[in-house]
Amino acid sequence: MSNDSQKHASESPWLAARRCLAILNRLLQGPAKKEALLAAVYAAEGADAYGGKTGKLLDKRFGEDKKRLRERLGVDVRYDKGAGGYVIAGWERPLLNLPDADIETLAFLADTFQPDSPHVQEVHQLIDRLIGWMPTKRQKLFRQQAGQLPTPELRLRDKEEITPDVWETVLEAVNARQEIMFDYLSSSHSDQLPRQHHVQPWELRFTERGHYQLQGFCLFNDGPNGAWYPSRYFNYRLSRMRDVEILPRKLPGVRPGGRPYLVIFELSPAIARFGVSQRSELIGEPVVLEMDEGWVRVEGTTHDIFYLARNLLYYGPNCHVLGGPELLREMRGLAAGLAEVYQ
Repeated sequence: MSNDSQKHASESPWLAARRCLAILNRLLQGPAKKEALLAAVYAAEGADAYGGKTGKLLDKRFGEDKKRLRERLGVDVRYDKGAGGYVIAGWERPLLNLPDADIETLAFLADTFQPDSPHVQEVHQLIDRLIGWMPTKRQKLFRQQAGQLPTPELRLRDKEEITPDVWETVLEAVNARQEIMFDYLSSSHSDQLPRQHHVQPWELRFTERGHYQLQGFCLFNDGPNGAWYPSRYFNYRLSRMRDVEILPRKLPGVRPGGRPYLVIFELSPAIARFGVSQRSELIGEPVVLEMDEGWVRVEGTTHDIFYLARNLLYYGPNCHVLGGPELLREMRGLAAGLAEVYQ
């Protein structure tokens, strides 16, 4: 046996475990290239953490640590081209736990930082990350404290029927933070045929129109016109979902950004004075500019052109949509359809 093989075989399992923990600790901070992960190991365990190995021998040791993380600790570390480095792609066991008082504080923050609050997106991103690392029961406690855990009776509030199996499966997926697949019947398709959606379920909410919606980041969509990969957010009515299946893959620690759409619209004094410039469809806090005669201009971004357009249409001539191109195109289509009916 060579000297290198003997040293490798006699390596302390505790040293290997500490290297793995150093790698994991650095990845909890965010994506990192191999050089950054090695630097984190050396900073934690000293310059001899890998026995002075370099080149291919060092690459081999690093690969073995990734294998240890996956097979012994249940943490899947992979290189993500989009992120530009290694990421935690999945985990079998919780990475964090917190006392009840801290969970209550997180629930208080989630309730306090409403859509019109400064830095709301950053605060909720932090909360999502912390809650996502905790055990399922602790996540459930947070959602109870934050009032985000609907009861079976609340299913009946929806104006349309939600089947019990869809309701229970979606709730379980949201609480467990796991991806789902389901068939969806959308009113936007004239053929009335279901499309299959593979979705990250991020948030369940009850809308002002009397429906439960799932805000989901759609990874894959398949139907009569073929498969495509939207990589964008959609709002799904639970009443139109069928055959919901929970998939084994966990949601990432941070919500995907999705594609934000620019929106610009003006509201009359009769509408603006009630504060409706702060719409739930908007991302974060919009820019609100005072115009002549009491009108206000709202400039912001949204993930949800479909619902924003229809909710702005509700205000009739008291709302003037100016852009961006996607929202303006949607509004023109809606207005043209109404003109055909009522001319």
